[in-house]
Amino acid sequence: MNDLKQLVSSGRRYFESKNYMKAEQYFLRALKGGARYADVLNMLGVIYHQDGKFNNAISCFREAVRINPGYIEANLNLAVLLNDLGEYKEAKSLYQKLGGDTKSQSMNSVMRGKIANMHAAIADTYSGIGKLQEAIDEYKKALELCPTYKDIQTKLAICYRENNQKELALKELKQAIKSHPDYLPAKIQLGLTYFSKGEIKKAAFEWEGVLKKDKENSAAKMYLRICSKEAAA
Repeated sequence: MNDLKQLVSSGRRYFESKNYMKAEQYFLRALKGGARYADVLNMLGVIYHQDGKFNNAISCFREAVRINPGYIEANLNLAVLLNDLGEYKEAKSLYQKLGGDTKSQSMNSVMRGKIANMHAAIADTYSGIGKLQEAIDEYKKALELCPTYKDIQTKLAICYRENNQKELALKELKQAIKSHPDYLPAKIQLGLTYFSKGEIKKAAFEWEGVLKKDKENSAAKMYLRICSKEAAA
C-alpha cells in the first residue's frame, strides 16, 4: 500500500509541475498495482486529453465518475471533451447535471470560470509545443465563457501575433486594455506587436505608458532601450 501511495504522490507531483510524460508513467504503474482512485484517473484523463488521445481520456473520465459520481472536476473534464468532440447531447446533459448549460446565462459563474480555465490550460500546452492554431481555438472557447478574463485575452493575442495574424493580435490587445486600463501586461504585448510590425514609435508610446504607471517595470525599460538603439541605427 505504501508503494502505491508513493507512486500516486510522485505522479501528482509531476502532474502539478506539468511533466505529463513522467506523471503518466507513475499513474499507470499505480493503476496496474490496484490504485484505481478517481483523482488518479481524472489526472490521467487530462494528460490524455492534452496529448490528443481523446478516447483514452474519455475512458479515464468516465471511470473516475463511475467511482465517484459527485466528482465535479472529472464530470466537467468529461463534459468539456465531449462538447469539443461534437457530442453535444451528452455534454449538455452533464452541464445541466452540474448546474446549467454553458449557453445559459443562469450558469454558475464559478463553473464558467472552471471550464474557461480548463480550455486555457489546454491552450497553454498547445502554445508551448508550437501548435498555435489549436491554442487559439482553445483560448477562444475560454473567452466565450468568460470574456472579461484579460490574461486569457492577452495570451490569445500573443498566439495571433506568433501565428502572423498581427491585426487580430492588435484588436484583442486594444480590447483588453480598453476594458482593463491598468493591466500592464497587455500594454507590454501591444508594444511588442507594434514593434514586430516595424512601428517603433507606437511601440515606444505603449512602453512609456507602462512606465508612467510602474516606473520600475523592467520589461518596459528593456524594450525602450531596444527602441532607442533601433532609432539610432
